Amino acid sequence: MTMKNSTVFLIFLLLCFQTKAQVGLGTQNPQTDLDVNGDVNIRQDLKFKGTESEKGNPGIAGQVLVSNGSNNSPEWKTLKIPFATNGEYQLVSTNILYDRNGINFGSNTNNNATSYISTVGNSINSNNPAWTQIPALESNVVVEQEGNTLSLVFQTGVESNSGANNITDNRVVRYMCGIFQNNLLVAFRGDELLDVHRKTGNNEGIYTLSYSVDDLPLGTHNFKVACRRIQTTAGTYQFAIGRSIENSTVSNNFMLQSIVKIELLEPVIYQ
Repeated sequence: MTMKNSTVFLIFLLLCFQTKAQVGLGTQNPQTDLDVNGDVNIRQDLKFKGTESEKGNPGIAGQVLVSNGSNNSPEWKTLKIPFATNGEYQLVSTNILYDRNGINFGSNTNNNATSYISTVGNSINSNNPAWTQIPALESNVVVEQEGNTLSLVFQTGVESNSGANNITDNRVVRYMCGIFQNNLLVAFRGDELLDVHRKTGNNEGIYTLSYSVDDLPLGTHNFKVACRRIQTTAGTYQFAIGRSIENSTVSNNFMLQSIVKIELLEPVIYQ
């Protein structure tokens, strides 16, 4: 082998070695193809997902670099939420649920007035008093940070008809809805719907219940909404929550549908 050929062969070997070797800056034992032990100063674009024939993507103004996990290239993504400083609260989850099936309590005579008593901590499975759940409004909330705040708002429409037109007094149907956390009652509010004297049509109303709690324990929490009919003052009432009563000619399930909005805020803590 001539000297010229030997030199070419040596250069070829060095190029192959450099191509396959790991490069370390500030370290004698690089762990990746390029291992930098120190600061990196980038004066131009930072591009990703490039090929041998095309430049990578430098992103656009305002985007952030998001990891896609091991062995996957990161991506530039646009975040539509404001950046929060350390200690501020940030909205981490929002869940909005709708229901048009509601609860049809049918036609019932007046009940014992004492049946409206409720206590925080009651089970949703209790028979005294008995609650009726609205299944479509059930939701799980995952809490991952201490010092959190949860807010829940439930709103629905109600409708009744006492079926009496010649009474001399107004008639009332009383009812209650509650929020259950992990099957235990945490918030409730009673209300009543008036059947106006000599009013031939149905009677409608809006019911709203708000609940907020600070510092939920870490983990998954289940929230449910349930309602119950308490008492009518007289006569036989048709009554429904979150839907119209049977054969209603003045409303429908869309008009009286239920909605629940659950928001979880957690403090921003930078380690």
